[in-house]
Amino acid sequence: MSNIKILDCTLRDGGYVNNWNFGEATIKYIINELSLSSCDYIECGILKQCDYDVNKTLFSSYEQLENFLPKQSKSHYVLLVNYGECPIKNINIKNKNIIIKVTFKKNQWQKALEFSKQLVEKDYKIFINPMNTISYSEGELIDLISKVNKIKPIGFSIVDTTGQMMPNDITKLYTIVDRNLDKYIKLCFHSHNNLQLSFSNSITLISQKTDRDIIIDSSVNGMGRGAGNLCTELLMKYINDNYNGYYKLHNILKIIDKKINKIYSETPWGYTVPYYISASLNSHPNYAKYLISKGDINLEKMFEILNKIPAEKRGIYDGQIVEDLCI
Repeated sequence: MSNIKILDCTLRDGGYVNNWNFGEATIKYIINELSLSSCDYIECGILKQCDYDVNKTLFSSYEQLENFLPKQSKSHYVLLVNYGECPIKNINIKNKNIIIKVTFKKNQWQKALEFSKQLVEKDYKIFINPMNTISYSEGELIDLISKVNKIKPIGFSIVDTTGQMMPNDITKLYTIVDRNLDKYIKLCFHSHNNLQLSFSNSITLISQKTDRDIIIDSSVNGMGRGAGNLCTELLMKYINDNYNGYYKLHNILKIIDKKINKIYSETPWGYTVPYYISASLNSHPNYAKYLISKGDINLEKMFEILNKIPAEKRGIYDGQIVEDLCI
């Protein structure tokens, strides 16, 4: 039986809702309550070159995050690095409990893996996170995994960037990854809820017969851009009920009551038909976001515009393309 763990990404992926501007007190509160809930991994934000603002979960150094972490906790903490946004010379993390999640687009994978290799050589723990994993052919994915095995990260992710995956896609990708990824490397899954399948897809992955450790990404109340993500509270209850989990749901409910509800009332997220359309056409959700912002484009026209985007451009957002199609 696999060992199933949860990675909460509210402060990172949820930040697309509010430009990562949670407020200093809220950042500390969310991290503390997630730790008390026994959440296994807490993704605290993004590490990048930026002008630091104590109210945001965008960090230019680890020391800025350290001020938010509880003195004692069994949780592991994660910082995401988008490949190309943070030179390796700027990464100086002394806390060995911190994990760096390296994420990258398909056309960056070779350079991103070299970057990842350098991090491991510096004795950092890393997750490797290839965006839009479904866009890789089976041969490309096996080639990627063979190189990942040599780097020896803690985890490797299946990432549903466009929210288009169905349960059969999960099974197919899982089979390829599980057969080729070294057994000691944890398999992670990051989803988006464009088709309202985040929960179903996660259950499909969890139910696979494997001894490999599984990590499922989620966020409190599903907080995330567009249709949002898998809800942490749903996942915790499911694991508690079916896999002898130990998560304390009342801490998650406290976060929702005291912090997330206010954000939701100002900038809501969740399933909408435009995000369904973008996922059904295998398109990045930012295309739907742009069309929604226009304010005068009906659903039929949205479908027509998104359907005209070249297949090779759909998985990675290109603002110029969609802008040109709206003229």
